[in-house]
Amino acid sequence: MTRNALVMALFAAVVIASVICLSLLYASPYVRTWDEVDFTLALHRYDLLAMQPHFPGYPYFILGGWFINQWMNNPAIALSVFNTLAALSSAIPMFLLAHRLTGSGIRSLLLPALVLSSPYIWLMSSRPMSECAGMAMLWWFLWSIRFALDRPHAVLRHGLALLMFSFLMGIRLSFFPYGLALVPLWYSLWQQGATRWRRWLRVGGSALAAGLFQLIWVAGLVLSEGNVAGFWKLSLAFVEGHFSEWGGGVISTPMPMGERIILLFGQNLLGSALFGGSILIGMSLAILAVITLIVRGFAASTGHLNKENRNYLLWLVGCAVLYSVWALIGQNIEKPRHIVPVVSPILCLLFVYIIRTADAVKASDPKSRLLRLAPKLLYTLFISLIVVQVFYGSQLLKRQALDEPAIYQLHDYLSSLHEPLILFTWEETRVLQYLQADYEHERIYTYGYFQSLAGANSERRVFLTDHVVQGFAAQGKSVESHLKQIAEFTSDTLFDPAYGHVTLFEWVR
Repeated sequence: MTRNALVMALFAAVVIASVICLSLLYASPYVRTWDEVDFTLALHRYDLLAMQPHFPGYPYFILGGWFINQWMNNPAIALSVFNTLAALSSAIPMFLLAHRLTGSGIRSLLLPALVLSSPYIWLMSSRPMSECAGMAMLWWFLWSIRFALDRPHAVLRHGLALLMFSFLMGIRLSFFPYGLALVPLWYSLWQQGATRWRRWLRVGGSALAAGLFQLIWVAGLVLSEGNVAGFWKLSLAFVEGHFSEWGGGVISTPMPMGERIILLFGQNLLGSALFGGSILIGMSLAILAVITLIVRGFAASTGHLNKENRNYLLWLVGCAVLYSVWALIGQNIEKPRHIVPVVSPILCLLFVYIIRTADAVKASDPKSRLLRLAPKLLYTLFISLIVVQVFYGSQLLKRQALDEPAIYQLHDYLSSLHEPLILFTWEETRVLQYLQADYEHERIYTYGYFQSLAGANSERRVFLTDHVVQGFAAQGKSVESHLKQIAEFTSDTLFDPAYGHVTLFEWVR
């Protein structure tokens, strides 16, 4: 072990420890979204029918939060702590996978330092949402696949990969496109069979085992609903609603495909998920990637990956592309967190090619003095990027924990009005229910129903949010002549992408 490698490893360890400690210190006390309310309430009473949580239940995530809540008695913080501990655990498979792909030894700690300090991922580790735990398990699954491919005939290694995929699906079912990584594992089994019958037997047995592992958490959900018929009816209703009404996919959200692509990959992936809203981080990533490509172009030897690692990375890219397609057509386009799983493969590939390029230049002993300095330059830029992420991300984390969400501000304002009123909302009502608002509030879908409720009591004031007004406009109802703007409430859209700005109107009869 060289002195430089030891220094980089100690730096990475300090970064990881700092990220985890700050995540625990600044765990968000706010429950900002509909989904976060669902998860938080589930720790008191697990009931899919009451959307505690919503389908598909996220049983492993809820179980982890419930276990921690036994000591804390604060469901929102307990889920955030579970996310932070899951993120910490993911440093292990990241390190092992980085070493397997680069042979960089203890320097492989730089990959978990890079990923865990990535601002948006860091923010999610301190919130009561399932994405962070899902991404942590995704790293365990991706490592287990590479681990199994080294000895595909080993039953325990193969079974571990299938078990990790079961845990992944039980935490975050929407990550299913990464199941594509099982294909090379099954292909390796196919190649081992001496006869076609044995090949089908091996692959079929593995697929059956994968299904049985999934059945563990699915069976638990069925039992929670009482019977298979009830669970099946609930699942169909959720899937239909997700894809046709409120899920934010291409069917439920009218948006030109070109605009949707720009929003998903430009604003959500690059602007939020990868850069964390920081131009400096974006520039640092771009400069690092460009210089790495230039060095690879001028180096005499670029240290090509062996066949196994190259094939693995190709499949990893395939998984990321497949997930991106799913996020584009089937996920809520307003929420950057849905594209965050693509960040992990991007950072993994960046790490691999930086390390491989730097090591190849050292091994080639170039005559050019400038090229000899290239490895130091790459490591300096790489470490500088992590430092920038730590300083910027820590400030974001503190703001997320201390700045009051716009919906909470709306609640405080209406609570101060000691008079009869009714508030019509879109999704905001779920958070207001969680806050146990003592004024009347109603989630509204159609203009006709709104008119009947608004006119039911002439003595109470009628309020509605801008999201309701936008919903009426989508139904072809222009109501501006009846609106009087009362107040505006804002919070950082990086924390509250859908409800970071809420305008309150009063209905003028």
